[in-house]
Amino acid sequence: MAGSLIGDTVGALQSAIALLADRRRSRATRREFLALGADECTGILDNIGLTRSDFDDAMRLPYASEDVLSLAMLSIGIDPDRFESRKMARNRFMSRTCITCPHRRQCHSHMAAFDFESHYQDFCPNRDNFAELLGEGHSTLSAAKSS
Repeated sequence: MAGSLIGDTVGALQSAIALLADRRRSRATRREFLALGADECTGILDNIGLTRSDFDDAMRLPYASEDVLSLAMLSIGIDPDRFESRKMARNRFMSRTCITCPHRRQCHSHMAAFDFESHYQDFCPNRDNFAELLGEGHSTLSAAKSS
C-alpha cells in the first residue's frame, strides 16, 4: 500500500511538472507569435480561420505550443506534407479543429504512449477527416508505393 501511495505521489508530481513546463512553452510560443507583428499575426490566423480571441483561448489549452495535428496524422499513417499542399481548405479546417480541441491532453497522452492510432476514433473531432484522407490515398504507405 505504501508503494502505491508513493507511486501515486510521484505520478502526481510528474504531471504537475509537465503541466508547468507546458504552460511555460505555451507562453513562450504566444510571445514569439505576437512578436511577428499585428499584420503577420492576423494573416496567419486568417489562414487557419482563427480570430485573435480564438487564438488566445487555444493558447490556454494543454499542449497549445505543439503541432498535434501533424503528429496525429503521422501516427495514423498520413503524410502531413503531402496533404497540406493539396487540400488547403480541408487543412485549414482540420488545423482550426485541432488547435481549439478540448481533447488535446488525451490526444497527447495517447501519442506519448504510441497508441493514438488505436484510440483517436473515440475522441478526436478530426477522425472523419482522417478516415476520408486515408480513403483518398493520402497514407504514407500509398506515398511509398507511388515513389
